[in-house]
Amino acid sequence: MHKWLLVLLLTWAASFSVPASAQNAAEEGSTIEYTSADKAASDPEMADVMRRDGKIYIVVAVLVSVLLGILFYLISLDRKIGKLERELRQ
Repeated sequence: MHKWLLVLLLTWAASFSVPASAQNAAEEGSTIEYTSADKAASDPEMADVMRRDGKIYIVVAVLVSVLLGILFYLISLDRKIGKLERELRQ
């Protein structure tokens, strides 16, 4: 159980460290210029519509539910396998 918490904590920490380093690189003076066509192509209209309609929260809730379900399944599977390994050793 402890190793799962450690993996989860390290994954969570790694996901927050990458955007921070990318933001620091952008603040150090390296500027990127966009043309109007590039700017329009990089702005997803679907995300704006979903945010405006409030549906983005449903998408996030479904994704979190699926990921939590997978996590709980893996934890229970690890416990069952550990129990079988202990029975085999005896």
